[in-house]
Amino acid sequence: MKKPLIVLILSFGSLFSFAQIARTPAKQPDSLADKQAMSKKDKMGKKDMMKELDLTKEQRSKLKEIRQSGKAKKEAIENNDKLTADEKKKELREFQKEQAQSVQGILTEEQKEKLKTKRKEARKEKDQ
Repeated sequence: MKKPLIVLILSFGSLFSFAQIARTPAKQPDSLADKQAMSKKDKMGKKDMMKELDLTKEQRSKLKEIRQSGKAKKEAIENNDKLTADEKKKELREFQKEQAQSVQGILTEEQKEKLKTKRKEARKEKDQ
């Protein structure tokens, strides 16, 4: 009588433990750690891309200025509580376009072509 009772209790115990395991949520792919890893990978790609463009000292200093002023503008947009999420997205897109135009303004024609081809390659890798 004791053995069947013990087997019954153990089987119910294992059944409930499996049910608990199944209920735990899976790690979401857009967690903070994943976003940071993607951001780090993206930054490394940008650094490599800029190295391949063979920027002059003057171009590097102008690029640094563009990035620093852009960082402040980006933070201002993101921290603006008066804007809705859609408005923030729109503002950030416009900001990105402005910043891209500023960067294009300091590059030579050859550097612009290199940048264009590198971006195409990066998009292909990202899509795969």
